[in-house]
Amino acid sequence: DDAVSGAERLECAFRAAMADLIRESVEKGEYDHVLRLWDEVRDRLMRLSGSSPRERERTAQCIDCDYARELVKDRAMDSSILADMMQLASRRIGELGAAAYERETLEWGLLSAQLMRESESAGSVLAQFFQDADVLLTRIEAGIAASLLCQALTSGASKEMAS
Repeated sequence: DDAVSGAERLECAFRAAMADLIRESVEKGEYDHVLRLWDEVRDRLMRLSGSSPRERERTAQCIDCDYARELVKDRAMDSSILADMMQLASRRIGELGAAAYERETLEWGLLSAQLMRESESAGSVLAQFFQDADVLLTRIEAGIAASLLCQALTSGASKEMAS
């Protein structure tokens, strides 16, 4: 129990530090770390998109990190654009995830985008979005891994029975 609670405390401290970093950098108009997080979300979604060129293109269009970099470079990044990015990313997370969570994920994306548009603290909203996205993406990735493991075990058991 002490090891678990220690790990939980460490994870909470890490998430709080990450949220502070995002909040502070956005307040200063510095988006380097935020862009790295968008890259990570895009990369994870690209992996979930599989090898289908159509699905990969849909994902690339949802999270256009190159365009975001141009906006930052031109000092044109704002809460409205971030809200749009959040809404598009959450929609893609919902599409690639389990059907059981799609509606919940879409509602989360709409709410997150609305909060971003209305909030005085864009950094806080963005930090929460990245934390929630990490949880949802991890859930999807774990589901896929479990499915692949079951397929491998079933295939292995079938081969053993045939022998």
